Amino acid sequence: MNSLYSNTNPIIEEVLKNFFTEEQVNEFTSNYLTNKAQASGNLVTDNEFVLKQVGYQVRSGLKFKSEIDLLITFAESKITSENLLNLLLYLGQSAITLGEFNSAVDIHQKIISLTNQSGELLNIAAHAYLYIGEIHSRQAQWELSMHNLKKAIDLFTKEDDKRGTAECENILGTIYGDQGNIDEAILHFENALNATMDRDDKALLGKIEINTGIVNNIRGNYNEALSYFKRALVNFESLKDLKRISEIHQNIGMVYTKRKEYEKALNEFDLSLDAAFQKNYLQSIGIAFISKSFVYVQLNDYNLADAFADKAMEVSYKINDKLTIAEVYKIKGMVQRKLNNFEASENYLLTSLRLNKELSNRLNVAESSFELGYLYRQTRQKTKSKPYLLDALRYYKSINQTEEVKLIEELFN
Repeated sequence: MNSLYSNTNPIIEEVLKNFFTEEQVNEFTSNYLTNKAQASGNLVTDNEFVLKQVGYQVRSGLKFKSEIDLLITFAESKITSENLLNLLLYLGQSAITLGEFNSAVDIHQKIISLTNQSGELLNIAAHAYLYIGEIHSRQAQWELSMHNLKKAIDLFTKEDDKRGTAECENILGTIYGDQGNIDEAILHFENALNATMDRDDKALLGKIEINTGIVNNIRGNYNEALSYFKRALVNFESLKDLKRISEIHQNIGMVYTKRKEYEKALNEFDLSLDAAFQKNYLQSIGIAFISKSFVYVQLNDYNLADAFADKAMEVSYKINDKLTIAEVYKIKGMVQRKLNNFEASENYLLTSLRLNKELSNRLNVAESSFELGYLYRQTRQKTKSKPYLLDALRYYKSINQTEEVKLIEELFN
């Protein structure tokens, strides 16, 4: 790529290189793109690795959205309909990775409009509905997600595409898992596994293994969880899939966090961030940031805990990741409690609890309730503490989370 559009998003550069002639590239860049300087700031820290992470700059989505709009209009008059469809498929997946979810939804809706009336292209329309469903699930928009996944399943069934159906079942499992409905999540993961006829499909089997590992981690089956994650890691390393590699290291880090092996956890989160930075995979970056923040709370390093929480909030607002936003408020509440700023702690924790209730996330509601109950116990408000601890206790008992049950019962005793 020449210097004329050196400030263009790398995804746009890749599309220009692969779908257009040199003459068309020059026409588009000279007529539609401008080169504007980007502001940058420096973060002072003694640790270069932390500098890279906390100093991570989140791209503005406005320029990328504008470039995509202009590029699609340009492409419609310059390339064949088949190439236009391939361009849209590539752009749609890239937008998801970058966390440009509004652009990704728009692109996949355009793909649907081009394909859902053609019998030969129905499978492409089904995948577009699948991706829109996945995007909405990442933003905790459960009803919208399920609506699009149902449309995808209907088309996959018509096409006798069992792999597509399995993908939908897997996402439905993650939705129920995010809502804290573990039994329903397991049911959908089993449906996904049963629908997967090709046992050599490393990518799909790996996704199901990741989610099964997450369920085992929630239930305190740490060795089983690690086994699932490490099997999935082997598969995705052979596929060189950096997005999934990042997710797996993040989840392995969560297991070590549960086991209070904090240095191992931080190492896994760093590996997750390394892979995510290479793909600019915002969803994983935000989750790894808040996971590191939680570990630093446990290590009593409140400055770093707050810095990573702020960075997680920045990323999460960019991609509208409501679950992580609620988690950030919980971590900030924990930090303020540790610093004896009890009023600020209460405000953060109540905000976390409210958001999690609005998202129908039973697991995170229990976690925020526990933190509030613990805060009120620490401030000698036992009457106020009791209902929050009881709410958390009831949920943890329902999913057989023995460690948390034991901890709450010890508080009562």
